[in-house]
Amino acid sequence: MMPRFLIALCAMLLPVQALANDLEGHWAFRIDEATIFVFALEEREGGDWTGSWTRPAQITSNGMVFQNMDGSETVLPQGVIEREGAVQLTFTGPPEARGRNDILQFRLVSENQAQLTYIGLPGDPYPLVRVVPDTPLGPFEEARIYDRDRAVTEAAYIEPWEPTGDLEAAAAMGGAPPLDPLDEIAVELGLEVTGAEAELPVLDMADEGEEAVEAEVEEEQQRPRIDADFLDGLDDL
Repeated sequence: MMPRFLIALCAMLLPVQALANDLEGHWAFRIDEATIFVFALEEREGGDWTGSWTRPAQITSNGMVFQNMDGSETVLPQGVIEREGAVQLTFTGPPEARGRNDILQFRLVSENQAQLTYIGLPGDPYPLVRVVPDTPLGPFEEARIYDRDRAVTEAAYIEPWEPTGDLEAAAAMGGAPPLDPLDEIAVELGLEVTGAEAELPVLDMADEGEEAVEAEVEEEQQRPRIDADFLDGLDDL
């Protein structure tokens, strides 16, 4: 039988592990409308982590303000560890750092919010917001100084659409894949679905005009008319 203290320890570790798992994805450090950094975090099958850091190829910063930013480069960590619900990435520092590495620690705050602690740099953690893959850096305004006090702490996030297994299953069985919701609406409206788009039927306005004229002439012909015989009955009054 497992000792009670081990059961309690496992119960305490489960939330920590869940928090770390939720760190998977892409995170951005933004100031106003500008994306300064983008980080990618991924947990591998064996439980270890990997990641990347996309940053300006040219940047001047003291950790509090950022300026002279241009270009983009993505670097990989030389070491990754998970500790107490946080994921820590170690990157090779710039040549002028004289062997000092950049150690970045990521911790989940909420479903779409995280914080970044730059080990060795004083100040509060940097707020991060969840973003979709391939989020670009910028836009950067020339000569502007970006202050971290204006960092974005929360932002709307829309989960990127991914095809479900139904498509592959239908193809394997030789059947037609399920329709996209927009295609289903198009079918209900009687539109022709071609691939991912629905084409509107082409209306022949000339034919419709001719049919309207013919219907009007026929109606006119059937309408009762007043002729000379109408006066014959007036003599008897």
